[in-house]
Amino acid sequence: MLEGLDAKLLGTYRPPRRVVIDSRQVEEGDLFIAIKGSRYDGHDFVDSAFSRGAYGVIVEKEVKVPKGKFALVVKDTLSALRTLALEKRKAFGGKVVAIAGSAGKTTTKEMIAFLLSKVGKVCKTPKNQNSQIGVPLALANFERDCQFWVVEMGASQKGDVAKLVDLVKPHIRVITAIGEEHLETFGCLDDVIVGNGEVFKDMEKDHFGICPHYVSHCYDIPNKITFGDGSELFAQNVRISTEGVSFKVKEEEIFIPIPSLGVVENALCSFAVLKALGFDWKNFKDYLKEFQPIEGRFKTFRLGKWFLIDDSYNANPLSVKNALHTLSRFEGFKIAVLGDMLELGENSPEYHREVGRLCHQLNIDLCLFYGEYMKFAWEECIKKGCRAQHFVDKLDIVKYLKNFSQVECVVLFKGSRAM
Repeated sequence: MLEGLDAKLLGTYRPPRRVVIDSRQVEEGDLFIAIKGSRYDGHDFVDSAFSRGAYGVIVEKEVKVPKGKFALVVKDTLSALRTLALEKRKAFGGKVVAIAGSAGKTTTKEMIAFLLSKVGKVCKTPKNQNSQIGVPLALANFERDCQFWVVEMGASQKGDVAKLVDLVKPHIRVITAIGEEHLETFGCLDDVIVGNGEVFKDMEKDHFGICPHYVSHCYDIPNKITFGDGSELFAQNVRISTEGVSFKVKEEEIFIPIPSLGVVENALCSFAVLKALGFDWKNFKDYLKEFQPIEGRFKTFRLGKWFLIDDSYNANPLSVKNALHTLSRFEGFKIAVLGDMLELGENSPEYHREVGRLCHQLNIDLCLFYGEYMKFAWEECIKKGCRAQHFVDKLDIVKYLKNFSQVECVVLFKGSRAM
């Protein structure tokens, strides 16, 4: 595990079981890497890691090492983590899929991994572990005997994806969707396009690039496969119900037990990946009947007379638009509970006004807005004559919703997770 590290060894080395950076997650046999963060310094938790059973630690300064355990002293622990990931990648002989984009990354990653697991062993980045720390941590723990690695790549500014591509060196590079996100750091939509496009950096002749057809003109790449309207992989006859979503691709009937328009795009993207890997996606389509949603991403529940949609993990203009369009497809009384979309920069008020206008256009029966910026959406709804309320306290939303406990409702919850 420790190939390539320039380190001073203290104590007695024992091969560790896995790598962790959170001392609270340490188990017997782990290697704890002390990362300095904005809020905490991992060096303050070295003793805790040893007491929890860590075989060893990687640190930037000498520490007291219990008998039978070890410490590796390096100049930079984050660089050391990246080195561990690079060495693991060098030793991997399978195919690597990398996924970037403004929305749908985690669900698409899960879906691709789920489908590929039907033909081989798969390692995937856990949950939404897609950062400059999360990705190398995941790679350092990936198993070498897999056939496929599926890696999600997050970005909040230009250069983020490029650094991860240098580490991951993927064979299949994917953009799920493009829309306004992290504009406080990206600056504008053009920079979002460029930043996510870094996933196509340094492609080789046998690599494949996959993106939505509507942005395909933005990327000059070899072996391009597109999906969505205007491409060969597009959906027809899309039908939403409380049971899930049904649609056709090239006359093939497909059902996914998640009532979301977004999951249709996730499936089309996954089919493109299968095609790039040399598989016939038609042989995999029926597996999607078993695919389940992730927490906070169109997970559905029954509560009395309500059908609840929890899409609350995060929000940006593109994902909110997709969620509202999905809600509009349901029969019955429709309620949207929407929290602020964060990190949108100086134009944030206008993006929230657009949400209000869309609620009106889609005839959402009741809109409940929460947060400083969603007040702009509420004002737009009121101006258009929509039934809407604005709240500054989450508990007041709960109290208000109780007025509809005896009404058959479809209720959507959507907002940035910080809300």
